[in-house]
Amino acid sequence: MSSDPFRVWVLVVALAMSACAGEGAEHVLRLGHDQTVGHPYHLAAERFANRTAEATGGAVRIQVFPAAQLGDSPEQIEGLRLGTLDVALAAFSHVSQFCPEFGLFGAPFLFEDEAHFATVFDEEIGELLDEACRERYSVRLLATLTSGYRVLFNGRRPVTEASDLEGLTIRVMGGEADALTWQVFGALPVPMPYSEVYSALQAGVIDGAENEPISILSNKFYEAAPYFAPTNHLVLPMGLFISQQGLEGLPEEYRPILREEAREAAVWQRDFMREQNARALAEMQERHGVQVSSIGQGELLERSTAIQDEVAENLDLRDLLEMVRTAAH
Repeated sequence: MSSDPFRVWVLVVALAMSACAGEGAEHVLRLGHDQTVGHPYHLAAERFANRTAEATGGAVRIQVFPAAQLGDSPEQIEGLRLGTLDVALAAFSHVSQFCPEFGLFGAPFLFEDEAHFATVFDEEIGELLDEACRERYSVRLLATLTSGYRVLFNGRRPVTEASDLEGLTIRVMGGEADALTWQVFGALPVPMPYSEVYSALQAGVIDGAENEPISILSNKFYEAAPYFAPTNHLVLPMGLFISQQGLEGLPEEYRPILREEAREAAVWQRDFMREQNARALAEMQERHGVQVSSIGQGELLERSTAIQDEVAENLDLRDLLEMVRTAAH
């Protein structure tokens, strides 16, 4: 825990408020994520919590802890396995070190459109991922949310073509495909925890990173990195994960309700995220002076199929990749 007195005070207040929110419930689950209050991920988590409480007559209550109060995403995922946390909303890449099947979904340009994304995660492939995570890590995948399309932002120069990426140091997550993607695109990938990105941009440790517009706005990354390029190379799947222990701790009658409400929240969030990303990008241009440059995707697309194939080969997931590609038709 940070030694910053203000942060400690905020955490204590949040814990106290969440404890009050669980009063009277038969079953209380703690849900963590790493984004700010008001972010679409947080609003989806609250929607999931509120609807679950309503559907169970208040018997199951979910306390939501935003802004990495319970640790960064990798720590929260580890908490699911250890039984110290019940539910986490986290990017697939943070689970991929334990469940390699999730590592495939960091590969660029996997999805042709939003309908393709929904088909993949709401049907057979989503069920396969849930089962893989249960077998390998005693964690279940309740539903899959989305980041929307990712944007590259950096503090050095506009990026209008692939050659402009040469020499840029770009923060990446820890998945199999993350570093490989930017390396093949021509940049220099730098693995780094999310909580360190802002200070690293300010200090010049990294030149840039990638994220969805609403997260760039809420974290004020544009202050240190005002050059934006909507590469749209990645739609990051965000899993709503629950520990096997937490799920089995609920009476059987409540388990399908939890899954149903998680999936409803995910479907709602996908539409809301698209709207909020568009609004956030426009706001950063109009109010904060960010420079948005168009980048032709042709060259990046040409390199992407080889990245997808290499990731699938490295993870021994060629059949899963073929299933994802086939789901587009």
